[in-house]
Amino acid sequence: MLMALKDKKSYTTQWKNRNFIQALKHAGEGLQTVYHDERNFRFDCWAGLAVVAAGFLLQVTNNEWRSLLLAVFLVLASEAWNTVIENIVDLICGTKHQPAAKKAKDIAAGAVLLSSLYAVFTAAMILLPKLWQFLVALRVN
Repeated sequence: MLMALKDKKSYTTQWKNRNFIQALKHAGEGLQTVYHDERNFRFDCWAGLAVVAAGFLLQVTNNEWRSLLLAVFLVLASEAWNTVIENIVDLICGTKHQPAAKKAKDIAAGAVLLSSLYAVFTAAMILLPKLWQFLVALRVN
């Protein structure tokens, strides 16, 4: 049986992407699902847009853009993976409380918290000094 799994021709599923466009479609559907189903993901998207708007307003440099966008996308990816883990745990455990299930969900939530803290610190280090300069310039004029 293991030999059959190694043969790509004999091991295909009905869910396998047939081409790149189909893979992009499924990825887009996944992002729509997490956006519609997860309140925290929606909040993170809007917070990310606020950071991007602040970046344009405060004219951040290319390197600062890289750091800000990395932080935003890290939070969004962490939130998506957290949702995947929660859904898989719920699928396996159902409504029955199991300590291992709680542990897995808590660790996944902790990973989101870590990436969120990184994003807040990154945005603060980049945007707060620029915001201060912007406000001082407004006050002087």
